[in-house]
Amino acid sequence: MPGATVINLPGCPVNADNLTATVVHYLVFGKIPALDSHGRPLFAYGKRIHDNCERRPHFDAGQYVEHWGDDGHRKGFCLYKMGCKGPATFHNCPSQRYNEKTSWPVAAGHPCAGCSEPNFWDTMSPMYKRLPNVPGFGIEATADKIGLGLVAGAGAAFAVHGALNALRKDKEPVEETKEG
Repeated sequence: MPGATVINLPGCPVNADNLTATVVHYLVFGKIPALDSHGRPLFAYGKRIHDNCERRPHFDAGQYVEHWGDDGHRKGFCLYKMGCKGPATFHNCPSQRYNEKTSWPVAAGHPCAGCSEPNFWDTMSPMYKRLPNVPGFGIEATADKIGLGLVAGAGAAFAVHGALNALRKDKEPVEETKEG
């Protein structure tokens, strides 16, 4: 039908809860839910998987699975180095899960494939290689790098402040005192 609004509910497969919530939203409110730029409901596709992943603390701590079946894999470390596309994928898989909310790929030890992203076969390939350039702040940064950047910025601000004060003092008139 020309002019019809298309609501995209990508996933592998579509999450039944997201489909149900979209239909119920329309029935209750008489309008479609807010959509992102790809026509996906924001309630389901508005946040990055990486931000809600149960393995996120391991990412922040620099604890990664290095090889399938290694100690980190058994301990539930972050799967980013094994090809997880969660830092570049928007979906509510970590909170909604699949199979009656029992699991999702990352919880089962498999990296996110990015299946909810447009053209994911082309943009998220190869499957088991990490994405070279993940958009957003801080994906590759560690706390040490951020801290050093803040220290350098503060140092530069103090240097500029000191230089400006020195210039200002040079231009102030010198008061002469009278001795009597």
